[in-house]
Amino acid sequence: MKERYEHEIEQLLSELEAEAPQPDSPPPPDDTVRPVDDQPSPFTPRPKERINLISPNKLALIGGVLAVAGLLPLLPVGTSLLGLAIMGIAVVWMFIRRMGNRQPTTYWRGQPIEKEPEG
Repeated sequence: MKERYEHEIEQLLSELEAEAPQPDSPPPPDDTVRPVDDQPSPFTPRPKERINLISPNKLALIGGVLAVAGLLPLLPVGTSLLGLAIMGIAVVWMFIRRMGNRQPTTYWRGQPIEKEPEG
């Protein structure tokens, strides 16, 4: 493992030496606008942002409010039962979401890193 780290460090140092800027060349412009050639086409698919309109926490809150509101004499008893059912669905959703979040594989420079057993 030690040789691997030494090899990585040597490789990084050699790349830094090879890419050292020339002292007489002007620094590159610090523009935030990319050149026209580098702009993505308007027709390229962009990653979609996932908007969570409803989450398990929001669903549990709604269910709790309905369960408490169902206890009022103005609303039918079914409202309270509906609130409890919604809270149950939210709890199940939370467990399913937690089970799906397994430890992702850690990558370094495009290669997976295996953790060595401790001790």
